[in-house]
Amino acid sequence: MVYEEFLMKVKDEAQKALGSGYELTLRRIPKNNGMIMDGLCIAKNACRIAPALYLNPFYEQYLRGRPVREITGEILRLYHSNQPPSELDCRLFENFSAIQSKIACRLIHRASNRKLLSQIPFIPWEDLALVFSLCIQEDERGLMTAMIYNQHLTAWNLSLEQLKAIAMKNTPRLFPPVISSISCILEELSREFSFSANLSLCPPDSPPFYVLTNSCGINGAVCMLYPQVLKNFAEGMEHDILILPSSIHEVLLLPDENDVPYEHLSNLVTSINQSEVPSHERLSNQVYRFSRSENRLQAISNCHLPVC
Repeated sequence: MVYEEFLMKVKDEAQKALGSGYELTLRRIPKNNGMIMDGLCIAKNACRIAPALYLNPFYEQYLRGRPVREITGEILRLYHSNQPPSELDCRLFENFSAIQSKIACRLIHRASNRKLLSQIPFIPWEDLALVFSLCIQEDERGLMTAMIYNQHLTAWNLSLEQLKAIAMKNTPRLFPPVISSISCILEELSREFSFSANLSLCPPDSPPFYVLTNSCGINGAVCMLYPQVLKNFAEGMEHDILILPSSIHEVLLLPDENDVPYEHLSNLVTSINQSEVPSHERLSNQVYRFSRSENRLQAISNCHLPVC
């Protein structure tokens, strides 16, 4: 069975299992850095909010011999265990006053997302783009969000600057920043998984790296744009701060002691992106620097290679 036939077969099997009270559609959904995922969207009772379950990885399971009926059963279990909140109004996007406190922002690479950015509001920042989403639900299973598109701004009669102001006010409240040292993270992993941390990974004379993310560890790189976060950290370190974008979820902070060439750090980020970071989670190959004297964050490397 070829891929397109597999998608239709899963959709038909799921429709039979759910019955006539559900509307199922297949959608190609653009994700970060040009990735396209095939989603099975399941809407109950004509509700406009339909969670998308991505089918791409299930096709690999099918090719390895897993029956379509078994795959469909797992997809439906995922659907039932990841329902939107019961109180969620299916016309939620139509009531701006009810949702404006849940609008947040995140960072993506601008050049690698040109097609997506043609459809959504964004604010350019250096080589990145600040984009916006509605936070529907956050719990132990993860974070449920919906992208904000250009048509939403039109419907809300809202300007881009107004959207940015709302999101920059909400995001630090919804997703507070968290800064941890690499050594503390290794020690925590050591305790959690009961192994002896290889402290040679962080020898005593190694640079003092810190990780900046948010409270849920998802799309936390935007924390470097939160007001006062880098300023306060730099004052505490008594140094300007170098920022290495390790992924869309977090960035590394390093006090700038002028002992490592910036282009060397940029080459390091590029190498790690290519070898270790999944393509859809890469943020940038640039290195940024926060200046205490100028109270300014800007790119300092000159790497224009695409992240994908």
